[in-house]
Amino acid sequence: MKYGLFVKIALIFLVTLALAIGLAQISFLVSERMARRDGVITEIAASTARDQVLVGPVLVVPYTRIIKTLKPLDKDEEKMVEVEKRNSGRLLLLPAELDIQSQLNTETMRRGLYQAVVFSATLAFKGRFTTEGALLQPRENEQIIYGESRLMVGVSDPRGILRAPALRWAEQRLKFLPGTGEERMVNGIQARIPGVDPQQPWTAEFAFSLDLRGTQSFSIAPVGDATHIAMQGGWPHPSFFGQFLPEARQVTPEGFTATWATTRLATNMEHQLNTYLRGNRNLEGLIGVRFIEPADSYVQSDRALKYSLLFIGLSFTAFFLFEVLKRLAIHPLQYGLTGAALVLFYLLLLSLSEHLGFAPAYAVATAACVALVSYYLIHVLGSLGWGLGFGALLGGVFGILYVLISLEDYALLAGSLTLFGFLALAMVLTRKVDWYQLSDGLQHRRGQNANGGPTFPEE
Repeated sequence: MKYGLFVKIALIFLVTLALAIGLAQISFLVSERMARRDGVITEIAASTARDQVLVGPVLVVPYTRIIKTLKPLDKDEEKMVEVEKRNSGRLLLLPAELDIQSQLNTETMRRGLYQAVVFSATLAFKGRFTTEGALLQPRENEQIIYGESRLMVGVSDPRGILRAPALRWAEQRLKFLPGTGEERMVNGIQARIPGVDPQQPWTAEFAFSLDLRGTQSFSIAPVGDATHIAMQGGWPHPSFFGQFLPEARQVTPEGFTATWATTRLATNMEHQLNTYLRGNRNLEGLIGVRFIEPADSYVQSDRALKYSLLFIGLSFTAFFLFEVLKRLAIHPLQYGLTGAALVLFYLLLLSLSEHLGFAPAYAVATAACVALVSYYLIHVLGSLGWGLGFGALLGGVFGILYVLISLEDYALLAGSLTLFGFLALAMVLTRKVDWYQLSDGLQHRRGQNANGGPTFPEE
């Protein structure tokens, strides 16, 4: 057969496709385990408290606008009667100054193989509200009646409130009640504020503390005209998110500290809150932190699988170069068995990482696969030296793969350079190979194998 070499390449390609199906199944398994982990995290959050979002404090001032007009009687147009029309509404007054100090303590809560990061936050709020005059100016034939004001703080999951807070308002000490009184933001706490005259200039300082529990992430809406937020936590891997990143932050293995400072000119929070409470859109401009696991075994296993076909292709290329350069006849089935060992590496990596962590699991799976492939190739290649040499080469490729997984920002660059290097090496090693003559030689070696002749040259 004149084109025996190209038939063999086609068979190796089919073997690679079969291995790709196996890799796809492992990828589906990784996705399934990730979904199960997320489900467990949701269950833990459902039994403790979910992600926490704080909105407030905001002073809500209800009012009724009474409009008086004269209307003629139906039967006698010369006689007029006074008619009242009432419109109810409420004003949102944001703090002129707001300072929030937060201490976040984290712990991991396990359920089976999975865990979630649960935090407890001690929050200290202080600031002041101020007005320069009447909040609303009545028009002609109009009267405005104000209701009792209330201070509200939205808490996305009030189950996380560990103890009832007390509010210090001016010289008064007031209690918080459950709920906010708002349909769109039902969850939270509120305190009735007596003695507020919305028609006169006034200033009032406030302070309160809030102990809160939650899962995975914590965020705050900077509602003050001038807001200063300071966070301190014991989690070494915080991920800050929101439209405003910290002005200053420090992350160490023992924890983190971060500070934010915003103004109403940057947040436009009054407009955002009014729009949000009317149900027109979600609240934006939050400041928050997530407690992430940077060494998440499923994420890294998924990242490793993205390089799997490249990894197997490089291994098969090295295998084929041994065959070409050393004039060895290797059956496509032997390619398939070697490739199956490489596919099972990813299954071993996934299963072991759930118990050992990713780095130890990677080391154990690499050692097992390199040992198995080396043992097999010692007999396939008919040489202890070549078998161990290929095993060492395979171990080096495993090492390169681990570096690619670890380099998040430079993974593409490192992968491209590695692939280019392997291609250059293959072209250099095969620069003098006569592929047509090699095809005939391959058929001759296969004929020798079929007649009982030697398969491998003796060293």
